[in-house]
Amino acid sequence: MQKVLTVEHVEGGYGDRQVLHDVSLDISLGERLLLVGPNGCGKTTLLKIVAGALQATRGRIIFLETDVSNEPTHERVKNGIGYLMQTHNVFPSLSVEENLHLSFWRGKGVFQAQRDWLLDIFPMLKDKLLRRAGLLSGGERQALAVAMVVMHPVKLLLLDEPTAGLSPKAAEEILIAVQRAQVALGFSSIMVEHNLRVVTPWVSRVVLMQQGSLVAAESDPKRLLDRDWLQRYYFK
Repeated sequence: MQKVLTVEHVEGGYGDRQVLHDVSLDISLGERLLLVGPNGCGKTTLLKIVAGALQATRGRIIFLETDVSNEPTHERVKNGIGYLMQTHNVFPSLSVEENLHLSFWRGKGVFQAQRDWLLDIFPMLKDKLLRRAGLLSGGERQALAVAMVVMHPVKLLLLDEPTAGLSPKAAEEILIAVQRAQVALGFSSIMVEHNLRVVTPWVSRVVLMQQGSLVAAESDPKRLLDRDWLQRYYFK
């Protein structure tokens, strides 16, 4: 199966504090990978390095058979990497439509057509186009944030805790919408998420991290609901 992303022996961190230690990982076309592990184990750091928001100190990032290790974030976005940050991912003083338009301005095609397609994917936004993003509910705001990311054609979507702080119903609506977009566009995804029970049905493979390293992989996401299996990695 075609590899969308290859992470080769990556290390990195913040200043003198090394967070990632010799991390290697492959993502295949259409795959939905979940990164799990204790707080501070390096999950978000890995997403940042893949997105180009943080520079690796060692190793390579291969995206669609091209070494993008030294490319800035905007080039990676242009080439098909979408990154949903955990916070500060919408402009609260702008309307929903203005947020979408702002994320489209370098895109191709007709804005209205792309907007209407996204409103079918994220129906909770259909009657909110003129509402300021800061007045949306948590679920609506997160739907807008994801819609802004996929306003550009993406081949790999990075999601950092997309259901954090949401009710179970709102979390499920976000995950359903992401799946709709993934089926329509055929992109792969890497998700960091702590709400394991909610997210389990929506992923195809699980990788566990601990102290900056990958320590286990599981092709059956239902293992996330096995308390004994998780405890081996979260609490050892």
